[in-house]
Amino acid sequence: MKQERHTLRLSGSGPTREKAFATAIGQVQSAVGKRTDGVSFRVEPLDLDVVNAVEHRWTERFLGLFFPRTRQRFEITLRIEVQVTSLDLDALDFTVREERLTPLQHALRMR
Repeated sequence: MKQERHTLRLSGSGPTREKAFATAIGQVQSAVGKRTDGVSFRVEPLDLDVVNAVEHRWTERFLGLFFPRTRQRFEITLRIEVQVTSLDLDALDFTVREERLTPLQHALRMR
Protein backbone atom coordinates (compact mmCIF):
# COMPACT_ATOMS: atom_id res chain seq x y z
CA MET A 1 0.00 0.00 0.00
CA LYS A 2 1.10 3.51 -0.67
CA GLN A 3 -0.43 6.89 0.07
CA GLU A 4 -0.11 9.94 -2.14
CA ARG A 5 -1.54 13.43 -2.19
CA HIS A 6 -2.81 14.98 -5.40
CA THR A 7 -4.24 18.37 -6.19
CA LEU A 8 -6.92 18.17 -8.87
CA ARG A 9 -8.47 20.99 -10.86
CA LEU A 10 -11.91 19.95 -12.11
CA SER A 11 -14.70 21.76 -13.92
CA GLY A 12 -18.39 21.08 -14.27
CA SER A 13 -21.43 22.73 -15.77
CA GLY A 14 -25.16 22.23 -15.67
CA PRO A 15 -28.59 23.84 -15.57
CA THR A 16 -28.47 24.15 -11.75
CA ARG A 17 -25.76 24.90 -9.19
CA GLU A 18 -26.12 21.40 -7.75
CA LYS A 19 -25.75 19.72 -11.15
CA ALA A 20 -22.63 21.75 -11.99
CA PHE A 21 -21.05 20.84 -8.63
CA ALA A 22 -22.02 17.16 -8.99
CA THR A 23 -20.51 17.04 -12.48
CA ALA A 24 -17.20 18.40 -11.17
CA ILE A 25 -17.12 16.09 -8.13
CA GLY A 26 -18.03 13.11 -10.31
CA GLN A 27 -14.72 13.47 -12.16
CA VAL A 28 -12.57 12.89 -9.05
CA GLN A 29 -12.34 9.10 -9.37
CA SER A 30 -11.33 9.12 -13.05
CA ALA A 31 -8.81 11.95 -12.52
CA VAL A 32 -7.22 10.06 -9.62
CA GLY A 33 -7.12 6.87 -11.68
CA LYS A 34 -5.12 8.62 -14.41
CA ARG A 35 -2.52 9.89 -11.94
CA THR A 36 -2.16 6.80 -9.74
CA ASP A 37 -0.33 3.59 -10.54
CA GLY A 38 -2.05 0.44 -9.36
CA VAL A 39 -5.53 0.22 -7.92
CA SER A 40 -6.80 3.08 -5.79
CA PHE A 41 -9.23 1.89 -3.16
CA ARG A 42 -9.52 4.98 -0.96
CA VAL A 43 -9.84 8.56 -2.14
CA GLU A 44 -10.17 10.96 0.76
CA PRO A 45 -10.81 14.67 0.11
CA LEU A 46 -8.66 16.93 2.29
CA ASP A 47 -9.42 20.41 0.96
CA LEU A 48 -11.79 21.98 -1.56
CA ASP A 49 -11.53 25.49 -3.00
CA VAL A 50 -13.82 27.12 -5.54
CA VAL A 51 -11.57 28.67 -8.16
CA ASN A 52 -14.30 30.04 -10.39
CA ALA A 53 -18.11 30.03 -10.34
CA VAL A 54 -20.07 31.63 -13.18
CA GLU A 55 -23.80 31.89 -13.85
CA HIS A 56 -24.76 32.54 -17.49
CA ARG A 57 -28.23 34.11 -17.99
CA TRP A 58 -30.07 34.87 -21.20
CA THR A 59 -33.62 35.47 -22.37
CA GLU A 60 -35.25 33.24 -24.95
CA ARG A 61 -38.32 34.18 -26.93
CA PHE A 62 -40.63 32.05 -29.05
CA LEU A 63 -40.31 33.18 -32.69
CA GLY A 64 -38.07 35.97 -31.46
CA LEU A 65 -40.99 37.99 -30.04
CA PHE A 66 -43.36 35.99 -27.85
CA PHE A 67 -43.24 34.30 -24.46
CA PRO A 68 -39.92 35.50 -23.05
CA ARG A 69 -38.28 33.26 -20.49
CA THR A 70 -35.02 33.56 -18.65
CA ARG A 71 -32.61 30.64 -19.00
CA GLN A 72 -29.48 29.99 -16.99
CA ARG A 73 -26.45 27.73 -16.98
CA PHE A 74 -23.86 27.35 -14.23
CA GLU A 75 -20.14 26.61 -14.55
CA ILE A 76 -17.84 25.84 -11.63
CA THR A 77 -14.12 25.12 -11.37
CA LEU A 78 -12.82 23.43 -8.22
CA ARG A 79 -9.38 22.75 -6.79
CA ILE A 80 -9.55 19.60 -4.69
CA GLU A 81 -6.72 18.12 -2.67
CA VAL A 82 -7.13 14.39 -2.11
CA GLN A 83 -5.20 11.68 -0.35
CA VAL A 84 -5.15 8.45 -2.31
CA THR A 85 -4.41 5.03 -0.87
CA SER A 86 -3.50 2.56 -3.58
CA LEU A 87 -2.20 -0.95 -4.02
CA ASP A 88 0.38 -1.87 -6.66
CA LEU A 89 -0.78 -5.19 -8.10
CA ASP A 90 2.49 -5.69 -9.98
CA ALA A 91 4.34 -5.97 -6.66
CA LEU A 92 2.12 -8.83 -5.45
CA ASP A 93 3.25 -12.43 -5.84
CA PHE A 94 0.38 -14.56 -7.05
CA THR A 95 0.43 -18.32 -6.52
CA VAL A 96 -0.25 -20.27 -9.69
CA ARG A 97 -2.55 -23.27 -9.41
CA GLU A 98 -3.17 -25.30 -12.51
CA GLU A 99 -6.28 -27.36 -12.85
CA ARG A 100 -6.67 -30.36 -15.04
CA LEU A 101 -10.16 -30.80 -16.33
CA THR A 102 -11.73 -33.96 -17.59
CA PRO A 103 -13.08 -33.77 -21.13
CA LEU A 104 -16.62 -33.56 -19.72
CA GLN A 105 -15.75 -30.68 -17.39
CA HIS A 106 -13.99 -28.91 -20.23
CA ALA A 107 -17.05 -29.26 -22.46
CA LEU A 108 -19.33 -27.95 -19.69
CA ARG A 109 -17.14 -24.85 -19.07
CA MET A 110 -17.13 -23.95 -22.76
CA ARG A 111 -20.89 -23.22 -22.72
